[in-house]
Formats: sequence, structure tokens, C-alpha cells
Amino acid sequence: MLRMAISAVILTWLFSRIDVGAVFSAFSKIPWPAWALAFALYLSSQILSSLRWFIIGRTLGFGGRFMTYLKFYFVGMYFNLFLPSAIGGDVLKAFFLAKQGNGKLKATYSILADRIFGLWAMFIIGAIASLISSDGLSGKWRHLLLFLALSMTGAAMLVPFFIKIINSLGERLTSGRGIVARILLAIEYMAAFWRYPKSLFYALGLSILLQLCGMTGAYILGMGLGIGLGYGFYLSVLPLIAVLTVLPISFSGIGVREGGFIFFFHAKGVPMEKALALSLSVFAIQALAALIGGIGYLAGVHRQAIREGYGQR
Repeated sequence: MLRMAISAVILTWLFSRIDVGAVFSAFSKIPWPAWALAFALYLSSQILSSLRWFIIGRTLGFGGRFMTYLKFYFVGMYFNLFLPSAIGGDVLKAFFLAKQGNGKLKATYSILADRIFGLWAMFIIGAIASLISSDGLSGKWRHLLLFLALSMTGAAMLVPFFIKIINSLGERLTSGRGIVARILLAIEYMAAFWRYPKSLFYALGLSILLQLCGMTGAYILGMGLGIGLGYGFYLSVLPLIAVLTVLPISFSGIGVREGGFIFFFHAKGVPMEKALALSLSVFAIQALAALIGGIGYLAGVHRQAIREGYGQR
């Protein structure tokens, strides 16, 4: 209820400062080809994202076919959008994966790894765009993107070093049930990607590709709205807006996402009404794709099970 209230307050405040009629007028002027292409790109990004989760699951030792992961992913996408938190569907995906006696912690880690690869790819794209594009973010925002990209890359490179430390400490620290043991065990799971580096490169490569698909879709919608900002700006600013959206402070990121679009785009001279219309159009595309998962949930696709121990790495 608190998150819903926060979203409602933010939206009320935003709409009180803009011409609501101008927002929906701009929204309605997006040509249908732009809608169709943006939706196709976003849908493609989610299919690629489910393929990434499939690779992660197989690397961690889970079995199952790609189509099963795809169905679970879309159901989770539906609940991510319509549950109070933007990660509520992730909890369900972990639950689906942990059926039939599969390890709950390992299933949870597969979701965490899926998110980590996504963030890592977004920050890499954003940092590169801010450096090489004249339309990219500058100043403190560029420094923030560089810091996030380099920090995650550095942390990934240090995983083998941490594994050596964990192995030297022995099983007594990883066999407990405390938070330290769980963190160490999660790092140990991460080592699977260094034992099978193809999985690491596939997961990161897919992450970059799917993020580019989603960002390109937003750029096409922006062009349809007549927003005259370059592709590099979208690549550098959308990762920051995405981080704001997943923060557990609002209902599925509603309000926070719109505020992020208005803050960054208005700073570049885009009218607040067009920035809000772009945010709403991006959300509409996401909601339409998520409804596919809702239909799948009603059809019972989540009742399938994935067994542990048959993964091919």
C-alpha cells in the first residue's frame, strides 16, 4: 500500500505540472509502424532474456528445455509488472525453478545472476555511449556510468580470487545457514561461469544484444513523438532510468520511471509533456508484452517443472 501511495503521489505531482491534454495528444500521434517495431524489438529482447536465463540455469546444473524457461520468464514478466514490486515476478520464477526438490538458493541465485548480467550490460552500453557519442550524458552522470561499468567489470574479474579464498577457508563457512554462508555460496555458484567461460560470454553477449533491442525500441518511439535527441542519449540515459525503476520504493516503478524520463529529457530541452508521453509509451509496450505472460499463467504453463542435475554446460 505504501508503494502504491508513493506512485500515486508522484504521478499526481507530475500531472499537476504539465498539460495533460498535450501528453495524450503527443501519445496519440506516434505512428503505428513505430508502435509495431518498438513492440517487436521489446518482445525480442524478452525472448533473448529468457534465453540468457536458460543458459544461466544450465550452467548452474538445472535441466529443462528452453521453452519451459521461456514460459516461466513471461509469467514472471507479467507479475513483475503487476505486483507491488518490480522484482515480484522474479520471486515466482525462482519458485518455479525450485520445484521438484531443486535447490532454492541456487534457483534464487539464477535470478540474481540474470539481473546482474542485465545491469552489467546496461552500464557497459551506457558508459560507452556517454564516451563516444556527442548526444551522450556528460559530467557527473557520465562519471557515474563509468564507475558502475568499471566496478561491475572489476568485481567479475575478482570472482576467481574470491573463490580461492573460499576454498582455503574450507567447508565450515559455507555449510552454515547464516547470511555469510549464503553470500559465500552465491560466489561459489558464480565460479561456474569461470569454469565454463562460454556461458559467461554467451550470457553477457545476449545481455548487451537484448538491452540494445529494448533501448532501440524506446528510441523509435521517441522519434515517433518528434523528440530530436540522438541514439547515444537514449543508450546513456535509459540504464539510469532502469535502475530507478527497480528500486523498491514504488508500485512496479510507476511514477519513478515517469519522473526519470522527465528529469533527464527535460534537461535536454524536451517538453515535459513529450517526455511523459515517451515514458507512458514505453510502459505500454512493456505491459502489452507482459500480458502474454498473464495469458500463459491462466493457461497453467507455470505448472511445469524443471529438474536439477541435467544441465548441459
